[in-house]
Amino acid sequence: MTSVVSSLGILVLLGMLVGCASSSQDRRQAAPEITAAAAGLGFDVQYVEPQKFRDPGDVTRVYFPVKFVCGETETNDDFVPASYRTSINVQSLSHFKVNIGWRFVTVPNAIIGAQAEIPSFGSLAMDCDFIVTNLASAGVAVGPSRRHARLVKDNGFVLIEDLTRASTVRVAAVYSVLHKQLHELPDLVPVQTATGFCKRDAQGRLIVTVKNKGEIAALASTARITIKGFSPVDRFTKALAVGEQVDLEPIDFPSTQEGTFTFVITADVNHQIREVNEANNTVIGACTILK
Repeated sequence: MTSVVSSLGILVLLGMLVGCASSSQDRRQAAPEITAAAAGLGFDVQYVEPQKFRDPGDVTRVYFPVKFVCGETETNDDFVPASYRTSINVQSLSHFKVNIGWRFVTVPNAIIGAQAEIPSFGSLAMDCDFIVTNLASAGVAVGPSRRHARLVKDNGFVLIEDLTRASTVRVAAVYSVLHKQLHELPDLVPVQTATGFCKRDAQGRLIVTVKNKGEIAALASTARITIKGFSPVDRFTKALAVGEQVDLEPIDFPSTQEGTFTFVITADVNHQIREVNEANNTVIGACTILK
């Protein structure tokens, strides 16, 4: 669908930002807002290959399906904490004016867009403000603010069509990500105390270890261990000081057969704690059992 022709990683050091403490009324970890941040700017350019499609009885159409990601992550989002921006550029290679059309595709919506005329060797740009404004006007939930809409709601595709069908249009997408490194928060991670996270006691039970490698203490939470083919098992994780780790209650392997068993360990599975890095809570392990 798309081919990456360039990928640049740019590291930008930002100054110290001063924040204020905040409190939570729910079960989540009470923690101050960002008090310091170092950010890196990721930058990527993709040229979008045209896709030709023909419905039965219809003409052959030329489409450019372009992914867009716009917005800022929030505490419970699955994306890395960052601000995501997309800029889509449509370029005409013709001496004559050309017409394009577009529609937005988001789950579960397909929204009719509009048409535009591009002059000879002209171009048209669609940035996140344009995309989010169009989504909002069509009734799509884009979060509390159009400019800083929630990322998880504002990602999908813009389906651009070359209405001239003369292969005179080219499309490029520019993606930028401003990564945020949070401080003054805990960070729970599963610890590999044996190869493949397969630490077992004298009874052959699995021992899972969780550590707080953040900058402040972590409140109590719940870890989940799921052995492939069997029901998940939850284990209580006590409150952990900075740098402290704990072995959780042992887990019986639910099979008496030999073989290699893979499993997934997720610390803070219920997202009770706001962490420096929400993406490092899950690991995959494996144990080979011989009778």
